[in-house]
Amino acid sequence: MNKMKSLIGLALAISLLMIQAGGAFAAPALQEATPIKGTVQRVTLTTDSNTGLTTVTIHVKDQGQAMQIVRISQETAIALALVALDGDGKPVINALALGQSIEIDPATVIPDKEEDRHPVGNALATFFSDVPGLDYDTIMESHNNGVGFGVIAQALWLTIKLDGDSEIFQDLLAAKETGNYAAFTLEDGTTPKNWGQLRNAVLDGKKVADPSAVRPDNNGNGNGNANGQNNNNNSNKEKDKDKDKNNNGGGNGNGNGGGNDPGNGNGEGSGNN
Repeated sequence: MNKMKSLIGLALAISLLMIQAGGAFAAPALQEATPIKGTVQRVTLTTDSNTGLTTVTIHVKDQGQAMQIVRISQETAIALALVALDGDGKPVINALALGQSIEIDPATVIPDKEEDRHPVGNALATFFSDVPGLDYDTIMESHNNGVGFGVIAQALWLTIKLDGDSEIFQDLLAAKETGNYAAFTLEDGTTPKNWGQLRNAVLDGKKVADPSAVRPDNNGNGNGNANGQNNNNNSNKEKDKDKDKNNNGGGNGNGNGGGNDPGNGNGEGSGNN
């Protein structure tokens, strides 16, 4: 357990050191004016709501397995076959470019305004850039909603351990904030009672159910039907022979349906007198 906690601390330390070393967003490549080479790991389109201009962010992993994140114009991305225009003239990502080798001219890279980015949030976004769907804005939105960077770093580390994506990261933060850990059922059927138990379970390698199964948009509806019978037999047929030979008796039944909403059923039965 102490070893895992040390790893979390190490992740934070490395993230902060990356800022001092200038490793984020391909700064060294720009300074040396050498081509940016590697394999394409991720391509993201971003459209400025004010100008309407679209830029393309690329995650490139070099031969040393170091990740570089660069931003280029839409036109440059089209020339590199990273992006194409659809029938309406809108840019779409070329899925075939993922995993392919690429060489980017540093002169075409759009420099980021580091003063507009929080240094810790920027470092975390870079260090955990392999988490699908995660970006700087996602991290800063959580921080601006009151979540500390320490908790964010822990949640990101747990996301990696769970082979999760940005949604799992959000699920972890939601569980921490609300104290409801029902989304993270353990393999023995129990649920963690607090953040420490969840963190230790994940770091100890215990299997955790996919939280997507209990998200609000995955609730099920259940319908149940049941039949009830009520038989009323009277052994003294002689005394009641002038009465109706067919009397109905009522019966009630309950049924359970699948999903999160139980279903109820009512049944009726007939009895003979």
